[in-house]
Amino acid sequence: MEVLYLIFFAYVMYMLIVSVGITYGYHRYFSHKEFKAKPWQEIIMLYCGLLCGGRSPLTWVGVHRMHHAYSDTELDPHSHSIKGIWAVYVNTWGYGFKIKRRYIKRLLQDKILRWFHKYYFHHNIAIIVLFTLIDPLFMIFGYAIPVVLAFHGYGILNVLGHKGAQPNNSWVANILTAGEGWHSNHHKRSS
Repeated sequence: MEVLYLIFFAYVMYMLIVSVGITYGYHRYFSHKEFKAKPWQEIIMLYCGLLCGGRSPLTWVGVHRMHHAYSDTELDPHSHSIKGIWAVYVNTWGYGFKIKRRYIKRLLQDKILRWFHKYYFHHNIAIIVLFTLIDPLFMIFGYAIPVVLAFHGYGILNVLGHKGAQPNNSWVANILTAGEGWHSNHHKRSS
C-alpha cells in the first residue's frame, strides 16, 4: 500500500511542478509573456521547470518559439512528419540543431535566465543530491519519476499535437501535460 501512496505522490508532484514550471513558467510566461510575474515568482517557475526535466529555460523557449514560427516545416524542431515520430518523441531531433538568436534575444539580457541556462546541469545535480540526502525515496518519487512522466508526456504531446501538418488537440496529451494538449487552440491564440 505504501508504494501506491508513493506513486500518487510522484504523480501529484509531477502535476504541480509541470504546471508551475512548464505550463505557466517556460511556456506561458517566458515564451509568450501572457502575464506579469515578480522576480521571486520567476525563480519558482524556473526551479519547477528544472524539477521536471524541462531543459534550460533559454533552450526550451527558443525551441518553442521556432516551433511556432516554422510549424510543420523543415525548420520546426517538433515536426514528426519531417523528423520522424521517434526522434520527436525522445527529443533526438536536436542533434546539430541551432536556435536562432532572434528567438531568445530579449531573454539573453536577463541575468537570472542566463544563470539558469549556464548552470542547468549543476542545478539538477544539486537537486538530486539534496533530495537523496533528505530521503532516497524522495529523490526517486519526487524527482526521478516526475522527470520520466514529463519526458513521456511531452513526447506524446509533440507527436499527437500535430496531424497532417496541422496543430491538433489531444485529450490524452492534455491529461499527461497538465493542460498543454489543447495544442490547436494554443496555435490559433499565439498566431
